[in-house]
Amino acid sequence: MTNTVIIVGESIKYNEILKDYIYRNIKKHLQQIDFLYLLEENDKNLFLTLEEAVSKSDNTIIVSNDKNFNIIGKILCTTFDDTMIVKSNMIIPSKSILYDDNSYLLEESEKKINVFQIKENNKLPKILINEKKDIKFINIFDIDEESCKILLKPIAENYEIKIKIIKIIEDWNLVKIESLKYGQINNFIESARQLLNNKIIPEKDICKFITKTLINKNQKITTAESCTGGLLSSMFIKYSGVSSIINGNLVTYSNQIKEAWLGVEQKTLQTYGAVSEECVKQMLEGALNISNSEIAMAVSGIAGPNGGTKEKPVGTVYIGVKSINEKAIVQKLHLSGDRIYIQKQAVYYAIKLLLSVKKNIFF
Repeated sequence: MTNTVIIVGESIKYNEILKDYIYRNIKKHLQQIDFLYLLEENDKNLFLTLEEAVSKSDNTIIVSNDKNFNIIGKILCTTFDDTMIVKSNMIIPSKSILYDDNSYLLEESEKKINVFQIKENNKLPKILINEKKDIKFINIFDIDEESCKILLKPIAENYEIKIKIIKIIEDWNLVKIESLKYGQINNFIESARQLLNNKIIPEKDICKFITKTLINKNQKITTAESCTGGLLSSMFIKYSGVSSIINGNLVTYSNQIKEAWLGVEQKTLQTYGAVSEECVKQMLEGALNISNSEIAMAVSGIAGPNGGTKEKPVGTVYIGVKSINEKAIVQKLHLSGDRIYIQKQAVYYAIKLLLSVKKNIFF
């Protein structure tokens, strides 16, 4: 199953928050996006791009601003030998099998094309295309990529399953599971769970899974962040119901704020520095005290491109997790990449550490 998304118009192409809104909703209907085209208005290759994309894709979603909506309809009519008609205050191809306000769905030779138009600061029109759910994802922890392949390949063959293993970070692999003709995805997942026991979470969105689990367990969590600047907490607060497990999160960049808000001792900062195991331990303790939570996560590091030293080069990051009445677990990381990539890796390593420390809750 091949999926393509085409965005037409500068008003969408260069609007990052609008594009993110569009992608987020499309991913609810398509398992993955294989091809992505970002086109400007009056693009000379619009006709050829649409024709090529539709020919090679099972599902095509075309997102347009109002200036190009009717032009795209005319191109599709030319491609499929169709005519334009008026339906629900829209001019759309007559072969449309479904339509809603500012959205219509064509089906031609088992290929589906959903076209809709969007305006800034408006609700997204209804997406009419839905991919068959013959693909699932699971996350596997504490096993390297090669070991995953060795362990899962025989099970996949037994249940007529095709798998693709994607390394997220060290010892965290996302596994794409695709059914072949007579594939048994659910049986494959169950066998994998029995084999790997407390190393597998049969969900694609790990942070959504963590949030749901903590809500069900009535466990509150908080974060104290320095170099990640709230990125870690943002991974959880995007989900509905999270207010029941988060009273607050803290971003403490300066040493002064670490001391004032989290109670990190001045002696600790002077002796070991803010990027240290000792500092992160006190950040965890302070976060638990101030938030009235059962679990705390903390991050402090040097994301770069400046600020590194010989002893603590750019990419040095400490992450930690602590529960009430339990010992803090802190890890030192040596990460590579630009500032944003280092920050995002740090966040994912912190999430993996949380899962490892609290296996009794999450596995």
